[in-house]
Amino acid sequence: PQGTRDYGPKQMAIRERVFNAIISCFKRHGAEVIDTPVFELKETLTGKYGEDSKLIYDLKDQGGELLSLRYDL
Repeated sequence: PQGTRDYGPKQMAIRERVFNAIISCFKRHGAEVIDTPVFELKETLTGKYGEDSKLIYDLKDQGGELLSLRYDL
């Protein structure tokens, strides 16, 4: 959606080093890596958590698409 951020090669190199350090520390303590979307279509999350759920945060992109964040993000 519009308004999301792109990272250039230099920024990504720094981000990767930081994330790799964090991930390796977590793995040493038994964690496993997962990857989930930062935001989803609102209809997808309301199907998971219910229409009146307080567990989602509504967003609206500049194109008018209804998006939401899960409570844990």
